Amino acid sequence: MEIKKLVDTYRPAVNRDVGNKPTRGGSASEASTQQSDRVTLSAGAQTLRTALVAAQADSGVRTERVEQLRQQVETNTYQMNSRRTAEKIVEHENSLWERQA
Repeated sequence: MEIKKLVDTYRPAVNRDVGNKPTRGGSASEASTQQSDRVTLSAGAQTLRTALVAAQADSGVRTERVEQLRQQVETNTYQMNSRRTAEKIVEHENSLWERQA
C-alpha cells in the first residue's frame, strides 16, 4: 500500500485532485474563475518559520572537530578530560532543573 493512496483515502473529497469536475451545479469554467481560499501567516508565525528553516539548514555539527576526534580515537591518541566531562554533565543537569522551576 502506498502512503499517498492511504492519505487520499482519508482526505475530504473537496481537497482531492478531481480533475475538471464542476463544483455544485456550476460548470468547470465557472469553478476556475471563483476565488479560492487563502491563508496568511502572522508576523510571529513567519519569524518562527524563518527560524525553523535556518535551524534545519544548520545541523550544529562542527565537522572539522568531529573529524579531528575521529582520527584521535582511531590512532589511540585521544585523551579524555574526566574532570571537564563531569563538570559539563553537572552543568547540563542543573540547566534541566532550572527550566522546570
